[in-house]
Amino acid sequence: MNKRLQTAALTWLCLAAPFAFAELPHHSLIEQAQQEEAPRVRYALEHGAEVGLTADGKSYYLLWFPEGSDAQHPPPMITTLHGHEGCAFVDFYVWHQFLKPRGYGLLAIQWWLGTGEGIHDYLLPQEIYRVIDDVFRGLQIRPGAAMLHGFSRGAANIYAVAAMDRSLHKEYFSLFVANAGKANSDYPPTREIEQGRFGDQPLAGSQWVTYGGGQDPHPDRSGIVGMRDAGAWIQQYGGTVALAIEDPNGDHGGFHRNPRNCALALDVFDRLRRP
Repeated sequence: MNKRLQTAALTWLCLAAPFAFAELPHHSLIEQAQQEEAPRVRYALEHGAEVGLTADGKSYYLLWFPEGSDAQHPPPMITTLHGHEGCAFVDFYVWHQFLKPRGYGLLAIQWWLGTGEGIHDYLLPQEIYRVIDDVFRGLQIRPGAAMLHGFSRGAANIYAVAAMDRSLHKEYFSLFVANAGKANSDYPPTREIEQGRFGDQPLAGSQWVTYGGGQDPHPDRSGIVGMRDAGAWIQQYGGTVALAIEDPNGDHGGFHRNPRNCALALDVFDRLRRP
């Protein structure tokens, strides 16, 4: 892009931003998203995503319904947890093209708190589940009508979230998708599962899809080898791997970059979800 066109584009962005962001709640993490991911924020708002604050005020979430459904008549729901230093608005952008044709809704949780790398710089699994439960109770989501997806660090957290969903007998999720992130025993929420906090078989009855890419820079942690380990770990605690996606050409973010991968996982959800 030449300098004149670049200047014109930036001018348009600055002029359009107040209109696009007018209905957003006030929160420092939303302001950070506006500064760092402005095109994705605009995309979400233009396509009808609603933005709400978590009950504890720590963060926010995006809620979206396809045409023909709304909060009074919610569709099957996909819940997603972004990866390391991620953004819920980017997650909406990545998922939207796949969910719209299927008539699925989306709950994207901003679980990174904007700075830092430590466990408390992210919402803890129990805090994540509280957000899910608050939203789903409000929507009257029935057991088995939702799918939970986690990418990378988000995937490393969904094992504990899954254990909570089962142990609390909510069972909102008929499918869990662990995308490029295995359960690590050095991560405290994973250790709680292994130490029996949720019982001997905390994942009993749960169904899973795993994804690993052959070009992942960390093959033993989040690539094909790592996600084979994840599958064995899931089975050890009572879960079932309905589908293990191994994409030899896929990288760390290859689940969404290859539409076939995403379609395969959603096909499993189609088969397993309860009406």
